[in-house]
Amino acid sequence: MLIALVVATLIALLAGQALPRVFAAAPALWAHVALALGVMTLITAAMQHFVPVLCRTRGVGRWLARLPWLMLAAGALAVSAFAGLADFVWITAAALLALAGAVLMLAWMLWQARITLGRPHPGLYWYVAAMACLGLALVAALMIPLFPAWHAALRSFHLHLNLYGFVALTAVGTLQVLMPTAAGQADPQAGVRLRTDLKWAAAGSLAIALGQAAWPALTWLGALLWGWVLGRMLRAWWRLHRRSLLAWHGAEPVLLAATLGLIAAILGLLSGADAAGPLTLFLPAFLMPLVTGAAGVLAPVWLNPAQAATHAQGRRQLNRWGGVRALLFLAAAALPLLGFKCSGMPALTALFWFGIGFGFWLYRAK
Repeated sequence: MLIALVVATLIALLAGQALPRVFAAAPALWAHVALALGVMTLITAAMQHFVPVLCRTRGVGRWLARLPWLMLAAGALAVSAFAGLADFVWITAAALLALAGAVLMLAWMLWQARITLGRPHPGLYWYVAAMACLGLALVAALMIPLFPAWHAALRSFHLHLNLYGFVALTAVGTLQVLMPTAAGQADPQAGVRLRTDLKWAAAGSLAIALGQAAWPALTWLGALLWGWVLGRMLRAWWRLHRRSLLAWHGAEPVLLAATLGLIAAILGLLSGADAAGPLTLFLPAFLMPLVTGAAGVLAPVWLNPAQAATHAQGRRQLNRWGGVRALLFLAAAALPLLGFKCSGMPALTALFWFGIGFGFWLYRAK
């Protein structure tokens, strides 16, 4: 299922970034294609894969394993409503479905933490906080019809808590352990950072969402808190993985580009460079390198979990010329901050390049 969802997410990201140049529609439609239809479903499925590992427990049960499809249905309902194919009331139905999924995931993760042997890995609580942010963002969406005078504030809170709470907390919590895996070198301080930095990252996410919704000064506070967390992580990466980060091949340069893209997206909030929404910076500069970099590391394991001998070969194939793709993603992060409006093109080029390679690898691997 995870491989299928990776493919679906790559297509959703490509559609969300490319189709606005062909079809005129509300930016909310394309944002929901990429985020609700693609990323939310993939994150839910990936959490179900990682949480039992972090808690040293059995995998997800048969019924709960179908939860990502519920999230996919919720995303499809939202996209249909924004596309005019369904009544606007379906947006409420979509939010309720996704909220039910978020609550179920939260309950399951907290139960996994209770039954673990010893203490769970601190990365678990980044996922708990991320899913809590998704739930809170969906509650804000459900409140929009009830409080029309607060429509703009609630919509902004919903959007930014999803981006800098749900997605960013999941991503950074995963990157702390994914980068050492990709580089083949342990990071002895990763667990310490995960344990101590969650409160700052979660507070930063909430501050950014509240700042964009109502109190702009809080955006600066959120940016400072996230800057502290990301700066500590980047400093450790530079000390441990410098050669890998600057290589022409591998997932490490792409994961670095994703982290720098998140920083660029936060700077875009402060400078107004993201005025058109997540399609300007967050999607091409952060989400695209994040998904491609993570897929380049994890897809061989997800495809053939029991065949460890094929994992290294698959990673080499998927991440060939990863450094060049990282440069394209970094261009997508820098161009909007410099005032250019063509940021999507280098990111689309890198995404399409990876997608073609992923398709050939998947065909040969099967």
